[in-house]
Amino acid sequence: MHTFQYSFPIFRLTVVACFSLVVLLASCSSSRKSTNQYQTIVVKPADHSLAPTNELTESEMFIKYGAYLKVDPDSLSNYTLYAFIDKWMKTPYKYGGNDEKGIDCSGFIQRLLNDVYNIQVPRTSSQQFFTKNVEPFHGKNFFSEGDLVFFCTVPGQTISHVGMYLQNRYFINASTSSGVSIASLDDPYWKKRFVSAGRVRIVTKPAAVTTTKPATTTKTSSAKSSKP
Repeated sequence: MHTFQYSFPIFRLTVVACFSLVVLLASCSSSRKSTNQYQTIVVKPADHSLAPTNELTESEMFIKYGAYLKVDPDSLSNYTLYAFIDKWMKTPYKYGGNDEKGIDCSGFIQRLLNDVYNIQVPRTSSQQFFTKNVEPFHGKNFFSEGDLVFFCTVPGQTISHVGMYLQNRYFINASTSSGVSIASLDDPYWKKRFVSAGRVRIVTKPAAVTTTKPATTTKTSSAKSSKP
């Protein structure tokens, strides 16, 4: 009798402990799987109702980024673009990341194009380079704000990094060393690894085809017009 009284609580505690361990392992396993599924993330349009209340005014924003780019603030006009950049500035780099806790280069460009221009592109830098609505070009004198700039930072790969051109040979990107930051194409590191630029084209829908037949005056005139 005494043996049974002491062994039963021990048996019950053992079962509970084993069950807790199984639950813990299952949760760890599912969290590991979720980190490998970042490619399937769907970028949603920006929710302007969640914009920070301390957002800079248009003139303040252009003065700030005019200084970054070393240009006249009056040459900047796309407030939505620079407000987006200001929100993400100094966000740390995280491979596969897609939020303010950490983001990688292609994830940042994907979000920027979606939230600022309402243009959807694939997830990786290589896919973005080869997508049909990005037209590659090599003339460095023809850069325009909003062009993508592609680099090879990994030996053996055609494209492994992407940023967006702003002005005065500066571009915005998410780099492994500085996170979301502004860099210069004339920096020796980027100059050596630059591959191509790409102009993002807005794919427009073809004009609607009407099925309404043009009105005719009379059957007689219609018949006459059909004769050779």
